[in-house]
Amino acid sequence: MGMKDILHDREVLARLNAFVIIYFGWIIFGLLYPIIGRYSVDVTGQFLKLPLTSYDFVVTLLSFARDHVLLYYFMKAIYFVGFSGSIGLTVAFLLLYKKDFRASDELFIRYLGLYTVSGAIYCIFHIYAPHVVYNLPVESPAGTYLTQQEFVLPSLHNAIATANAITLWKHRGNNIAKIIIFFNLMVPVVTLFLGHHWIYDIISGIVLAFLISKLTEGYTSRLPSGLHSIQISELRKITAFGLIFATIVLIMASKPSIYSTILQRLLGTP
Repeated sequence: MGMKDILHDREVLARLNAFVIIYFGWIIFGLLYPIIGRYSVDVTGQFLKLPLTSYDFVVTLLSFARDHVLLYYFMKAIYFVGFSGSIGLTVAFLLLYKKDFRASDELFIRYLGLYTVSGAIYCIFHIYAPHVVYNLPVESPAGTYLTQQEFVLPSLHNAIATANAITLWKHRGNNIAKIIIFFNLMVPVVTLFLGHHWIYDIISGIVLAFLISKLTEGYTSRLPSGLHSIQISELRKITAFGLIFATIVLIMASKPSIYSTILQRLLGTP
C-alpha cells in the first residue's frame, strides 16, 4: 500500500489517528502519574518475600546474558526497540501493509483494555523493577518520563507484546509477520534476563493479554457517521496535528528538566 493510497483512505487515516491517540494518551498518563498516582501503595517489600525475587536469582540471569556477548546485545536491541517498536511494527503491518481492518480493530481495543486495566492497578499499588531494587548497572529509560519505574506489575511491555503476537497469529504464514511475531515473543525473555522485570510481572502481563484478547475476539468498529462528512484533506490535517502534538509530548517526556519545572509549578513545590 503506497503512501498516496494511505493519505486518501478514510478508514486507514481514522484508525491510524485512533492508535496515535491511545498511545500518547498513555504517555500523558505517565507524565501525570506523579500527581494522580501519589497515593499508590508501594508493596515492593512484601513482594520480595516471594520466591524467584532474590538478588542472587536476578544477578544470575543478568550475568548469564552478559557472559554471552552476542546474545546480550541482541537482547538489548530488542529491549530498546521494545514497547514503541512492537506497537509501531504491528500496527504498520496490520493497518498499512495488510489493510486488515478487523485485526486492526481487535488490536486497538486490546491496547485500550490493557492501558486501562494496567493504569488502574498502578494507581492502586506498585512495585519497583529488579534493577531499581538491587541498584544494578542496567541501561534503561529511567532518566526520562517515557515510562515510570512503578509501572512494573503487571508488565504492560509484555502484555502489549503478547497482544501483538495473538493478533498477528492469523498472518503467521507471512514472512514479515513471522519476524514481528518472533520479535514480540522475545520480549518476555529479554525483560527477564536484562533485569527489567520480575518473572511475576511477565506472567501477569501475558495472562492479562490473553484474557483481554479472548474478550475482544471478533471486535470490529464502524467509523462514526460524522467522520464521513469530514473531507479527506481535513482528516489529513487532523492526522498531521496529532503527530505534531505527539512529538511535543515525546519531547516533554524525554526531557525531565522541562517536565520537572512544569510539574513543580502545578504542585506548587519549590
